[in-house]
Amino acid sequence: MARPVPLLAWCALAALAGAAQGSFEVSVSPETAMVEHGGSVQINCSTTCQDPAARGGLETSLTKIDFKSGAGWAAFLLTNITEWESAPQCYSICGGDTKVAAANISSYRPPERVVLEPLPEMEPGRAYSLTCRVLNVAPVTHLTVTLRQGGRTLHTETFQNRTGTGPDSVTVTHEIIPRRRDHGQEITCHAALDLTPHGPHFENSSSAVELKVYDLPENPQLQTSPYIEVGTRVAARCGVAGVFPAAGEARFTLSFGGESVNLTVTTLGNTATAEGEVWSPSPGPRELNCTVTVGPVARSAGQSVLVYSLPEPVLEINESQTLVNSSVTITCRSPEADPRGVLLQLRDAKEILGSSPPAQPSVQLQLTASEQDDGREFTCDARPGSGIPAMKSTSARLTVLYGPRMDDSGCPRKRVWKEGTEQHFSCLARGNPAPAVGCTKDGVSVSIGVQRQVRREDAGTYHCKASNARGSASRDVTVQVEYFDILLLVLGLAAAAVAGAGLAAWGYMYYRSKKIRKYRLRQEQAKAAEPAKPAEQMSLNGDAQNTPDVEQSV
Repeated sequence: MARPVPLLAWCALAALAGAAQGSFEVSVSPETAMVEHGGSVQINCSTTCQDPAARGGLETSLTKIDFKSGAGWAAFLLTNITEWESAPQCYSICGGDTKVAAANISSYRPPERVVLEPLPEMEPGRAYSLTCRVLNVAPVTHLTVTLRQGGRTLHTETFQNRTGTGPDSVTVTHEIIPRRRDHGQEITCHAALDLTPHGPHFENSSSAVELKVYDLPENPQLQTSPYIEVGTRVAARCGVAGVFPAAGEARFTLSFGGESVNLTVTTLGNTATAEGEVWSPSPGPRELNCTVTVGPVARSAGQSVLVYSLPEPVLEINESQTLVNSSVTITCRSPEADPRGVLLQLRDAKEILGSSPPAQPSVQLQLTASEQDDGREFTCDARPGSGIPAMKSTSARLTVLYGPRMDDSGCPRKRVWKEGTEQHFSCLARGNPAPAVGCTKDGVSVSIGVQRQVRREDAGTYHCKASNARGSASRDVTVQVEYFDILLLVLGLAAAAVAGAGLAAWGYMYYRSKKIRKYRLRQEQAKAAEPAKPAEQMSLNGDAQNTPDVEQSV
């Protein structure tokens, strides 16, 4: 896009042009415009100059992407207006005289968001602050913020004295003293950006916030577990519902076994809840009590709790690390519990291996260790026999030591590779401790697990050996390499060519021989058809003297 010629340059050119052409005027439309930030506007420049040689244009720092003109006028489209205040100038140079008309263009940004801060739960007679924030709006001098309660205006604020041209955020606060009749009323915040008559009118509102004023609660409700383990901290809650007008006025006292409990109070709607942790260092029955007061009214509730003792069960493996085929004893037992009587159960990942009634102190299992038992996990579960919904578990793993094992699953005996493909030689072995595996070919060590391109020389027998502290195992692996032999292809093509040539020669000789036979036959037939000579007549009436031989075509 061509850059506009500077105004002073036009003036200089016009001064050289000659004498003035009389009085004229320059006008711009619109004179004042409000444009959304990043938007566009059309500016029209007009002049009354009658000189055909007159020159004019629009001087601006904004982007011009369109230009239309006619006799005495020109229209410019200004786009992507990001300056908050600008003054483009229409000018006309007529007979050496220059006149200018300027337009005032302001960018605006509607309120991005109107946020009314949440209100706390209120009680009558106390002062609370309403806070409303209007974010990212311009120009702020055209902004009006109004706080309303229902259909009633609480507060209105304007910002004509605010300086600055760019976008800004404003905060409006207003103090209220709620009354009981205010319960359920909605507070809203309204922002109006009025740009008329040169621009649009925008309005935006916050979400409504409801005033909550509380009074007398109902009977409190206790929530905690009826069974608590010794030394374990458990949450206890005491809540009241149906509070009016102020759930925030509720006061709680929570005790467990006669001891005061530290607590935290929260509110949601018309419900207030106190929460704390209860525990006991010794088993036995306890009482949980909650008292709630709001003003002169007090309400109480209680709940019985049983504190029990359930020690961790003991899981013993006589040889947690043993040799294959060795005898192993696994014992699941529990120390004394309160209340007395514990149900024991021994299991692994797949099934239950044994269980005991409350009178039996342990569960025992004997087995002969096998390779499959290596890493097998056993679990001992203990449950109170009195119906308390609790369980504790202890787990242990059995380690079985055995020598290396090599089979087709980890080290197949035969591999078939294609020449030129990417392959890696692998051979795995089982065992505990994990065996080390090494392989050789023709006495040379082979890298295991390394990717490489297959060559014909890779074919052959690989000797692999796995070793650990419990022994060793060996395995031979045969690798066959498939490849394409170009020499055989050439010889085959040559043989086919020779055979084709021989077949063509034989066909030609056979065809020539057949043609010759046919020619001779036609000659004999023609000779026989000629009139018979006297001697021939005699031959026909008697014995023929010389009967010619006739060759037959086969």
